[in-house]
Amino acid sequence: MNGKLPVTIIWHMHQPYYKHPQTSEFVLPWVRLHASKDYLHMARLLQEFPRVKVSFTMVPSLRDQLEDYARGADDEDTRLTMLTVEGTLNGEEREHMLRRFFSIHHGNVIHRYAEYRRLLQLAMATGDRHELLSDDYFIDLALWFNLAWIDPDDIRSDQRLVELAEKGRRFTREDVRYVIGRQRFMASGVPHLYHRLERDGQVEILTTPYYHPILPLLIDDRSALRADPSAQLPEQPFRYPDDAAFQLEEAVASHERAFGVKPKGVWPSEGAVSPETADAITKAGLAWFASDEGVLARSVDVELKRDEVGALLEPGLLYRPYRLANGATAIFRDRELSDRIGFVYGDMKPEDAVGDMIAKLERARERLPNEGGPYLASIILDGENAWEQYPNNGNDFLRTLYGRLQADERFETVRVSEFLERTPATVELPRLHTGSWIEASLRVWSGEPAHARAWGALERTRRFAQEQWGALRLMPKSVRQPLMVAEGSDWFWWYSSRNSSPEDAVFDELFRANLEVVWWYAGAEPPDDIRSPLMDPARIAPAPQRSGAMLPGGGDRYG
Repeated sequence: MNGKLPVTIIWHMHQPYYKHPQTSEFVLPWVRLHASKDYLHMARLLQEFPRVKVSFTMVPSLRDQLEDYARGADDEDTRLTMLTVEGTLNGEEREHMLRRFFSIHHGNVIHRYAEYRRLLQLAMATGDRHELLSDDYFIDLALWFNLAWIDPDDIRSDQRLVELAEKGRRFTREDVRYVIGRQRFMASGVPHLYHRLERDGQVEILTTPYYHPILPLLIDDRSALRADPSAQLPEQPFRYPDDAAFQLEEAVASHERAFGVKPKGVWPSEGAVSPETADAITKAGLAWFASDEGVLARSVDVELKRDEVGALLEPGLLYRPYRLANGATAIFRDRELSDRIGFVYGDMKPEDAVGDMIAKLERARERLPNEGGPYLASIILDGENAWEQYPNNGNDFLRTLYGRLQADERFETVRVSEFLERTPATVELPRLHTGSWIEASLRVWSGEPAHARAWGALERTRRFAQEQWGALRLMPKSVRQPLMVAEGSDWFWWYSSRNSSPEDAVFDELFRANLEVVWWYAGAEPPDDIRSPLMDPARIAPAPQRSGAMLPGGGDRYG
């Protein structure tokens, strides 16, 4: 093609709902920490490139957690952080800190700070004998863990944080309070900055179903069999299409309350779609959705072939919006480019990584005919977990990428809704495959014995609630919310044998806790199978020994 190739970049921001339904404390700190390392900074960095347009998904349940932190909510790690300055930590709490407070990339983050590295070396040298470490050690560890989770640019822009990094050790209560206070302040600024950038025309904010469920499985868990006929499913089907509709309706309403306008686009959780999901999305008033190239390939029964460098040989198949019979529009992400940002480019020099990406886009552009558009290259990926795999939190890569896209006349970054209003889809997609961004199937969230136990427990609880109160939207909030949380994708992700983290037992307990409160609210005892771990026993193991291995674990999804 002779003109500019439109390119859309969608950064997906999501964490599970970590608030414990029985204590109201956040059991894991990752929302607070990613707010100070990624959520706010990704938007601030974009402002340096005013002609670059991108999109962010803001999962409604993530925004709820950010607002809780802004109002002063605590998680277990903020509580322990403040206990360090009181000198009242017990042995179990010290062990917890030694496991958790090095949970960031060792090479790219901890080793950047000499004093933080010294604390890690001391922990490794003492092994399990935490009593050899002083109270001052744990104060310093608490501050360094929280400081290292703040983006380097934001540290440099705050003189007090610069002074703390230079001071290095012997921190005070006031020092610790300041760092935690900065994290809360940064969490409070995330929705506001995104909203402002959307009003300014640089960003589009997308939504997802409220608590990030896999919509095809809520509608009918037997849909997993379409891509994976051998999937092991629970005996009792899970079929609650109204729950899927309500998760979407609540997401749209929450988005409108927060940002003043209804969202037009949606990234269905994990890019998981089905024909029924597309109908639910349209009925919720959303104009378009995004999924993965594997779903497109299975939908049209065509292999998307690439050349020796990974550029598409026939980019016109993938690089376009599609119109569905129900009126919705679908776009599909370039998996090669998206996954290279997520998993490969962090090991390359920024100039080489961006050069590789631009070269692939340019080859695709050269192969597109002038007629037959509109064309749109879609790059969609996790916007938070990739960056600690990069030096300097990915800032050098992002500045290089945005700078090239802003200056290169061959490409134009666009907001999808704006693009579709200007150039609607002209090609109809006659069939939509049921699948997600992973292997164009749903097997990560359904199909294994642990999955079957979890879906069975959820179905039993959901059916019990229906018998007590009727449809989900009619239930008391104290029942409806934990059910919607339990429908989220993340619990089932961790029940898969291919995914594991140091917090497997925490995820299992949190999932079951949300089910238990539904029974208790009705004055009933939860069934025994819900009160016992659903995860395979071998997975719920003692906490890992400290070592030089990078934490957190579990691929790109833990923390």
